[in-house]
Amino acid sequence: MTQFAASHSPQAPAPPLFAFVPTDRSYTDLFAEHQAAIFRLAVMLCGDAHVAEEITAEVFARVLPKWRRGDVTDPVFYLRRAVINEVRSRHRRRVNEQRALARHALRQARDVREPTPVTLSEPLIAALQRLSVRHRAVVVLRFHDDLSEAEVARLLGSPIGTIKAQTNRALSALRTLMEEQR
Repeated sequence: MTQFAASHSPQAPAPPLFAFVPTDRSYTDLFAEHQAAIFRLAVMLCGDAHVAEEITAEVFARVLPKWRRGDVTDPVFYLRRAVINEVRSRHRRRVNEQRALARHALRQARDVREPTPVTLSEPLIAALQRLSVRHRAVVVLRFHDDLSEAEVARLLGSPIGTIKAQTNRALSALRTLMEEQR
């Protein structure tokens, strides 16, 4: 064997003796254990149970290939983060679609009515829906999922001070919105 071949032969590192090997069975157990909590998080963030079902299914489907490769070390964190990202993505998509419709309407010189938002039965859910997605995520994660400020900061990728400030602003806005509903 040449010196080049000996120094450049690919050698995979030996796996640890007691490594966790993700399996479809362990993913099924993860789903059974956390699906309801992930669904509730999605409902609280998007305000619509049907959309939350879609988000929950999408998140579990998208995480499965990463799980199989062993890329997911903290599955609950990863699933929560995926829900937040999916809600943000859908919100952005909806806003972009509404802007495109408005531009089209202006070009056509027609009056296009905005779709009427669905009236939610619970005042808190209705008020949450009027917050920005970021503020909604902070409030739901802190007070519904009972996560610490540090956990929320890690999930949202922000410093703890930012989470504290956003929590304060979101709660203030939520109080105002709840008082308006009375």
